[in-house]
Amino acid sequence: MDSGHVARTASARQWFATLPDAFAALWAQVPATSFDDRTAVELAVTEIAGNVLRHTADPDTVTVRAELTADAREVRVVLEDTAPGVPLDLDRPMPGPDAESGRGLAIVRACVDVVEHHAGPAGSRWVLSRRPGGPPATT
Repeated sequence: MDSGHVARTASARQWFATLPDAFAALWAQVPATSFDDRTAVELAVTEIAGNVLRHTADPDTVTVRAELTADAREVRVVLEDTAPGVPLDLDRPMPGPDAESGRGLAIVRACVDVVEHHAGPAGSRWVLSRRPGGPPATT
């Protein structure tokens, strides 16, 4: 498998809108990446991106930088945003069936092998990694 790299920086709203194009560019560079691996990573990143938009007062003033890389060993995504970071419980279980929210991080964990989150006053940094044939993209 070849390797690929795509980096994008934009306001949170613009970045979210260009996310499909960023993934298309990455997968074009590493076409051997399986459909399951592509789907799982895209779902995990979309969940986090959606949270950035949903929980930010003004997504047009928040900058997001994303670095997507892939090779035979892993698909890795590093996301950094400038919204004030909030500590998160990455081990929080999936909420019950009647809950109206709170599933995003559980979905992210189910889709990738590694989830790291570092929060600070200047923003958050996420690192997601999935080995080929990692967990299925379902919970």
